Amino acid sequence: MAKIVRLTTAIVKANFEWTYVRVYSDADGGLYGTGECFFAPGIERILAEFGQILIGEDFCHIEKLVEKMRWAASGTGSLAGIIWNAISGIEAALWDLKGKYLGLPIWQLLGGKFRDEVRIYLDCHAAGALECLSTLLQPTAPGWEYEKAAAGLSREEIIRASAERAQQMAASGYTALKFDLDLPDSVFDSAAGYTLTSRDIDWMVKLTFALREAVGPAVDLAMDAHWRYRPNEILQVARALEGCRLLWLEDPVPPHDEKSLAYLRQHTLTPIATGENLQLRHGFWNLIVNDLCDVITPDLQKVGGLAEARKIADLCATANKPVAWHMIGSPIELLASCHAALTVPNFLVCEFHAHDVPFFHELVSGTQSWFKAGWVTPGDQPGLGIELNESVGKRYRAPGSAWFDSLT
Repeated sequence: MAKIVRLTTAIVKANFEWTYVRVYSDADGGLYGTGECFFAPGIERILAEFGQILIGEDFCHIEKLVEKMRWAASGTGSLAGIIWNAISGIEAALWDLKGKYLGLPIWQLLGGKFRDEVRIYLDCHAAGALECLSTLLQPTAPGWEYEKAAAGLSREEIIRASAERAQQMAASGYTALKFDLDLPDSVFDSAAGYTLTSRDIDWMVKLTFALREAVGPAVDLAMDAHWRYRPNEILQVARALEGCRLLWLEDPVPPHDEKSLAYLRQHTLTPIATGENLQLRHGFWNLIVNDLCDVITPDLQKVGGLAEARKIADLCATANKPVAWHMIGSPIELLASCHAALTVPNFLVCEFHAHDVPFFHELVSGTQSWFKAGWVTPGDQPGLGIELNESVGKRYRAPGSAWFDSLT
């Protein structure tokens, strides 16, 4: 039996905190697997706690270990919450480890391919500027030079800069793009949501039509509202955007507000997407069986793992719905998500959110070219098929954090 012997962590400060977990075994002289967790306050401590209950376990029995972690945390949120950010990252690391141990890529372990490459959509910001957020979604600055998203731009300038950005990214090869529909300068600080004025609605509609005109009908366009708005107000936006034929309008209302989702679905032709803030099949059940949205968007860094995402996709398939992965992580998570995407028949597209992080491609090393604008191609190498570049990772690690076993 191949056993787990320890678990360590590392954090890179990029546009978000890219949080890595590494699971080590006693196989082949210390074989390890690397996964990536969705960020959360205190997640290193949570990962360390789970590490203690995994030591001595056979790493090949991945879904059994996920259940062990789930029930060990049953008093702290076995069906939802940030414990799943930790468990999802550990689960991905276990797939990487098992793949290396058996000499197989993760997509093979998950059941084989429906496709050879995965389409990715680019999450864009006006003028190519980069949004950097803390674990509590507050604006922050990384340890490298960057330009704050839409800094100092008026509403009209944001529209112009966004249209230019859309043209540039479409010309570079991306066939699908997503832009934020949020009002400029709004942050996640209102318990009561955000009221839209007539001026606000007009701006949202003008922005979206400008983007559609910029890229034409051949490029898919999605807009993200970040679950901030009230149903009738965002419905006015959705109705006005029907002529844009969006790929989807994402998270128009809070994730728990199922009645508002149903209301929107009944009153607009604009496709509605949601799901990034939900965990496990249980969290997606009502969305699917009650037909509350058009596209289901799990985030594999916090949904419960790669295997759980496939099960959610299977449920969606029974309701004739596509899945599109939400993904704001590093190359490690992007490739892990794409391994899972290869194995899903009703997969639509995967998010890519780090185009402007200057060290994105330097952060990993591998034996093949797996990324090009608009597409990811997981290879035949064991596990993920790539490894973190240790020197680059240490250079950009979060202040005060360890780099796996090293403090230097």
